[in-house]
Amino acid sequence: MRRPAALALATALAMAVAMALTAVGANAAVPVLDNGPGGERYVSMGDSVAAGPILLPQRPGGGPCYRSERNFATLTAAAVGVRAFTDATCSSATIDNITTPQDSEPAQIDALRRDTTLVTVGPIGANDAGIVSTVTRCITSPGCAQADGRTIHDKIEATRTELAAALAAIKKKAPNAAIVIVGYGLYIPPGGCPLVQPLTPADADYIQSLVDHMSGVLRDAARSSGSTFADLHATPGAIDHTACAAPGQRWIEGLVPASADGAISFHPTAIGMQAAAPVVTTAARRAAARRDTRLVKAVRGEAVCRGSKVRLRVLTKGSPVVRADFKVNRKFLGRDARAPFSILTSKKALKKRSGHLTARVKLVLPDKTGTYTVKMARPRCSR
Repeated sequence: MRRPAALALATALAMAVAMALTAVGANAAVPVLDNGPGGERYVSMGDSVAAGPILLPQRPGGGPCYRSERNFATLTAAAVGVRAFTDATCSSATIDNITTPQDSEPAQIDALRRDTTLVTVGPIGANDAGIVSTVTRCITSPGCAQADGRTIHDKIEATRTELAAALAAIKKKAPNAAIVIVGYGLYIPPGGCPLVQPLTPADADYIQSLVDHMSGVLRDAARSSGSTFADLHATPGAIDHTACAAPGQRWIEGLVPASADGAISFHPTAIGMQAAAPVVTTAARRAAARRDTRLVKAVRGEAVCRGSKVRLRVLTKGSPVVRADFKVNRKFLGRDARAPFSILTSKKALKKRSGHLTARVKLVLPDKTGTYTVKMARPRCSR
């Protein structure tokens, strides 16, 4: 492609992204649905890849966030069957905007509550490293891969500390939430498609390597924080639906938008969001199962001598316990349906009964209610 044509296309890319992502006023996180207390309570965070700028139909409010009603978080919420869903994604967001305001937009973390049970974070980080502006530069100045050297890769590496801090803040504000970190997808196949998207093979591979590097940082953050990673790059069929595919088949829009659904350049199309949603949904269900196991295992029991009595107590450690039935073997000793879930029993009476001390604990988890047995060691005074 000749330089004037490439420059025109690059200008079109820059203008399209700028028009879509220009801040025009406050637009706080959107509570999409709330069907009352309990159940899965979901908050989505991320940048424009998660938000779906200009992808029709858009949620009320417009800029600066431009959230689509067809983004993968909305589809995931429906698939999981959440009871409440808040969309806090925002176009042009950086990792810093998870915990600090984005111009007039509140920090994304402000959407979290103590009872939030599910959070998706990402994709995010591409704006920190300037990957979109790199695409523009590669179009206007072929050979950017060689010219850049390690500059952009170094910027991606520099996001690790801030990402870890953001995830720690999320865990602190929503301690019982299952967290899914979402990576970026496959934008351009190996070698690119110079006749379709105006990038040299080397530059195309370079751009995808930047995207993959950022996803790798997100994957590492998931592993380090005990979160679950959703790998959009591994979405089945992704290689056939890149920006090089025919219009109508692209999961990632090309330089010149041709999908007629409002998707902007190098962002997911409507069918791209549909393809991503099952990957995120599977990760969300896996994360929720891990969360439930963690909440159950966190419950502990203790038996402590108190004069002529023995205090039996369930230590909830933040788990959603609503009732505890205390027993020695099969003999019922008492019930407590209010925190701190404890009873006092006679030391003499307990000495007369052999067997294990247990508590049958009822937990109301986001997606189910269950009863679990917690064992307690006999204190010396009751043996």
